[in-house]
Amino acid sequence: MADAKSMASRLVHSGSWDEFWRTYGPRLSACFFGLVAVRVWTQCCIYDRYTATDSGTLTIASNLVRVALIVILVLLFSRVPFSQRMRKALEWLSVTAMTLCAACLLVAIEYPTLPLTAMAAVLGALGIVWGGGMWIEFFDRLDEGEALIYAFGCLGISALLGLFLGMMPPVAVFSVGLFMPTLSYVSLRQAADQLDERKSIIPEPTRDGAYDAEPKARFVLLLAGLALLEFALGVARGFPDGLSIALSFPFQATHQLLVLCLCVAVVFWVLVRGRRLSFGALWWLEVLLMVAGVVLIVASDFVQFGAMLITVSNTFMLGLLWYAVYDFSRHSSIPPYIALGVVWVVHLLPRELGRYLMFLWGPSVGNSVFLVAALVCLLSLSMAVVLRNCQPSRPFFAALGVSRAYEERLRAAVRDDGDDEAASRRGASRGARSDGPVGELGSIGSPDVRDDALPANGEGVVESSLKARCDALQARYGLTDRERDMAWYLAQGRSKSAIGQELHLSENTVKGYTRGMYSKLCIHSKQELLDMLDAE
Repeated sequence: MADAKSMASRLVHSGSWDEFWRTYGPRLSACFFGLVAVRVWTQCCIYDRYTATDSGTLTIASNLVRVALIVILVLLFSRVPFSQRMRKALEWLSVTAMTLCAACLLVAIEYPTLPLTAMAAVLGALGIVWGGGMWIEFFDRLDEGEALIYAFGCLGISALLGLFLGMMPPVAVFSVGLFMPTLSYVSLRQAADQLDERKSIIPEPTRDGAYDAEPKARFVLLLAGLALLEFALGVARGFPDGLSIALSFPFQATHQLLVLCLCVAVVFWVLVRGRRLSFGALWWLEVLLMVAGVVLIVASDFVQFGAMLITVSNTFMLGLLWYAVYDFSRHSSIPPYIALGVVWVVHLLPRELGRYLMFLWGPSVGNSVFLVAALVCLLSLSMAVVLRNCQPSRPFFAALGVSRAYEERLRAAVRDDGDDEAASRRGASRGARSDGPVGELGSIGSPDVRDDALPANGEGVVESSLKARCDALQARYGLTDRERDMAWYLAQGRSKSAIGQELHLSENTVKGYTRGMYSKLCIHSKQELLDMLDAE
């Protein structure tokens, strides 16, 4: 297999610890984990070390101001070009505001009569809007495997550090918070420089427009499902009277350790064991944690158990949403910071509204079964909206669903690449299988690879062989049916305008599908496509 090594370099999964370290170990860098500093600062200054479900009114006020600022930035930058100079200004503004927030909280310990807490809420919201958002552009330059490591790795490490924060006095906690914004900014600059330096060795993945052709209503429904879950989460966090539920240290520690274990499990399952992981599976986990937490908080003997599970759900949601935004941005023409802003508004606003409603209605609702029933209904509706007919043609986390059997065959091809006899046998085997079913190769994206989906302009051996080779590319690289059609038509020499007329699509839509297909195959021209098909 002539291009076995180049294809192996694009694999996400690996099959053992040894292979994992050989693949990702040389790329690891401490500064790539700089998002940890943002999470530690958040735990110090907004969520009070998770000694409770949150910091009560400080958290609500900070997040509502944060939502307003995110909306302003999204509206502004969707109309005005986001220049490098504006990015730099926002970065320094964020670092300054976050540092001053921690300073206000530190001084407030000594002078509690001053209105420093309210000032800290505003400064914290002003800083974190871009203090975390600036990292999404760094993630946008990583491939799927690295992004998974740093998204869930940063969340897991920050959870472990949060365990120690819970044992520290407030003075020490806010002192730590003072240094985190600067540490985050310095790490980001170093990380960007390292990505620039390694470009010639590890090319950055190109973005495609695979999601641009999707109906906008599909993504609106996904956001609606997220809003329903977040609203239920806010109500549960404010149960029963709107106040945050205090957690004793054993439950604080359990919360952080569970988050750490879940993050390690995600990375281990995908990158070490080489197993599939879908967005839907993680959403099921979120809903199950929420349902268990809701049921337990209404039982007077298990309130802390329930509050702890709800807090785990809320924290782990950060990793799920962050990686989902990364995945969407990699396959969309929408700038990553705008995508992140929209998702974070839907993440925060319904949750804080639910919490505020518990301030108003909580005392009258009490421990009624009605509240439990309402929350479970909301969670069920959220699950139905997100998991039922709302996934795009290219499902979220599609690169994490590649067939492990195919990857094992490809790794074997890399090991035997120097053996001409083995290469000849593999070529003969591929020729014998070329007209057989492609299901055995495994599917990355759509689970059903239909043999009749391609147009049939000819019935000869050449057309049949080309169809089988296009099907094989789809199975290997997770092409959608439309992207596979593009490969089939282009291999026949059709122009993009002719393809559009044949499929009743606009030429721009055809170009979008073609870009998506080229990106997944890591090629840039029709000739490279023909070379890949000839290699099958």
